[in-house]
Amino acid sequence: MAWAMTRSSYISEQMLEPDEEKRKHNESRLAYQMRRVAERYARKEKALKSGYQTTDEAYYESAGLGQLLPFVIASVVDGTVLEQIQQMIQDGQPKGKSSPSEGGNLLATLIDIKRCFLKLDVQDQHLLRLRHFDNYTLQQIAGQLECAVSTADRRCQQALRRLIELLGGPSPWQ
Repeated sequence: MAWAMTRSSYISEQMLEPDEEKRKHNESRLAYQMRRVAERYARKEKALKSGYQTTDEAYYESAGLGQLLPFVIASVVDGTVLEQIQQMIQDGQPKGKSSPSEGGNLLATLIDIKRCFLKLDVQDQHLLRLRHFDNYTLQQIAGQLECAVSTADRRCQQALRRLIELLGGPSPWQ
């Protein structure tokens, strides 16, 4: 709202373009700019409600999460303690709870994902491990679960969605 109010003369000028094709282009561009403003506002509001700093815009999407899961699951399987590594990086200085809002560093993100991965039920952990750590195909997972490939795919997606929900949910503009 404030964005549009501070740019009212600019918006009026763009909307009063006599050439219809240019006006449609201007409308499209303004709509894009207004969506971006709304997205930033929604991210800040969601960050405030979920306890992150308002400057933090760390939301987890399936693709990015799928790339980080092998490292997280490896730390669970191998017993690697990511939290201790985080403390060593800080030159021995004790540090509070890690979260992505601590500068958005990768290690804090991995710790956050690991914490939520361990909260999942055993079946979801097992599915995510097969899919993202052991690199099983959907056919192999379906064979192990004794179900259709589409069912295995749906179960893997649901497990990933549950992990995303534990991490604070999907981004607010999706």
